[in-house]
Amino acid sequence: MAFCKNCGARLNEDSKFCPSCGTPVTPAQSAPRVEVMDEQPDCNKWFGVLAYLGPVLFVPMFVRKNSKFAQFHVRQGFNLLCFWVVLVVARYTLGIIPYIGTHFLKYVFGIGLCGVAVFSIIGIINALLGKKQPLPFFGDKLDLLKLLFKM
Repeated sequence: MAFCKNCGARLNEDSKFCPSCGTPVTPAQSAPRVEVMDEQPDCNKWFGVLAYLGPVLFVPMFVRKNSKFAQFHVRQGFNLLCFWVVLVVARYTLGIIPYIGTHFLKYVFGIGLCGVAVFSIIGIINALLGKKQPLPFFGDKLDLLKLLFKM
């Protein structure tokens, strides 16, 4: 919405003159168009939450391509998803080795899943609060989405 620089009256987008005082409207008075989604992360906070729910992260990845807020959380959630996939693959491929698979990996797998759950909860809380805060330990150091897909 634009306003007259002389009297402060509200101007229509196609106005050439102010309806109140008749002052000519200059192009500098027209308001610049700003993408609201990036200015107000509240619009995208639920897409940020979806990014931490495993494979559901592909919904905000493709639906909110232009939102820096949603894409930040997609990158964080993708790191967690990759870590979870590595845990599952290690558990069931190395699980056939007698001692390692039955005892050691069972505990590593359980601790790893608890870690993924805790980091997901931290990410969900950050998304709901409208923060673009990286996850602890690896969130600002690792970007697997960029590394794997050159995005």
